Amino acid sequence: MAGDGAAHGEPHTNGVNGTANDEGVINSDGVIVVGAGPVGLLVALRLAKAGIPTTVLEMLPYVEQSPRAAVYHTVAVRELDRAGVLEDCLRRGSTGSDVRWMKVNGETIAEVDRRPLPGEYSVLVLGQHELAEVIFTHYKRCAGSKVLFNHKVTAVRQSGDANGADLTVETPDGIKHFHSRYVIGADGGRSSVRRLWDIPFEGFTWDFNLVACNVIYPFEKYGFRGGNFIVDSEHWALIAKLAEPGLWRCSYGELPGLTQDQLLERLPWKFECMFPGPKPLNYELKMASPYKINQRCATTFHKGAVLLAGDAAHLCNPFGGMGLTGGILDAGALADVLVAVINERKSEALLDRYSDLRRKVFLEVVDPRSQANVRRISETDPDTVGQTDPFLKMLNDPAIDKTNLRGLDDLYVDVMAGVE
Repeated sequence: MAGDGAAHGEPHTNGVNGTANDEGVINSDGVIVVGAGPVGLLVALRLAKAGIPTTVLEMLPYVEQSPRAAVYHTVAVRELDRAGVLEDCLRRGSTGSDVRWMKVNGETIAEVDRRPLPGEYSVLVLGQHELAEVIFTHYKRCAGSKVLFNHKVTAVRQSGDANGADLTVETPDGIKHFHSRYVIGADGGRSSVRRLWDIPFEGFTWDFNLVACNVIYPFEKYGFRGGNFIVDSEHWALIAKLAEPGLWRCSYGELPGLTQDQLLERLPWKFECMFPGPKPLNYELKMASPYKINQRCATTFHKGAVLLAGDAAHLCNPFGGMGLTGGILDAGALADVLVAVINERKSEALLDRYSDLRRKVFLEVVDPRSQANVRRISETDPDTVGQTDPFLKMLNDPAIDKTNLRGLDDLYVDVMAGVE
């Protein structure tokens, strides 16, 4: 989205969706979304398309650019299609289905090519920041849409009339106050909305560091597939092809207790250990971002006027592409229930239904599977895991047809099913 100033810090407004009262409080007659990532923008887009005025508040001066998610399962691709953005996503991204588990020396342990059946969606490969920019482009065309960058929420309180929430926001122009009937926290794992609204975030932090990199290197020359899991106790990693020609995402585990500078100092050595080809390596590092990984879930995704979605509601490790896929499904489900409650005057009990069902999916599907994904590549013997791990053993069974293995369809639940 080069040249789009609003994506890089200039506020975007399209129509009027709030007025200031005598006390200077901006009263929103729609919904306030906190966080201009893919999840927040997708909810906002769906609501704006339904005629519900929506304001997005983002603390950063731009759409986040650091390397994070890049692969979206077919259930999430369906949500992007429902929102009307899939065509543009495919124009900027690519599709992929081939995945391999391998030893650090390049030897294949197991592999699968999950090609879709005719008429089905394909897995989408697109950088998280690029996905956000695509959604933002569509959102800004909607009447009543607004994105305010450099707006940091510092307080969220129950309104005096118990009808909505009041927000205190730091801006370049000083402190501003907002009021809205509904506030959506889509502001990431360190969600200010969740913390200020006093919603517990239960779970744990993994005892390793993770370093996510975008790097240009000719992995195809050495037989790498679209997605490649390296199984190794020291150099476990995921190396996946991105949409930009020649660009790959390399996310690898690192020792605990190291500073960010120490992690970056070790990066060339880690690449030398993991990457194929003659040494010294000749690669171009585009981005590198060390961070901690969590497995956590909010005790509720709905409390009073506040709703949570995406990483603000739940966190998991990135090995398996289940985090943002789950967040996109949150966005679709939350948009469905809010449209029903606001436009169709359905019961607010639907908001609890959203919370209950999306929490259930995370706790019973996403959390255990994503934990298993990490342990499979970091805590197993690469010489035997192909026959001891149930999933890889199934892939290695010649009696099973692997060409049409289904994706993660059980991440999707229809929160509106049975609602009249």
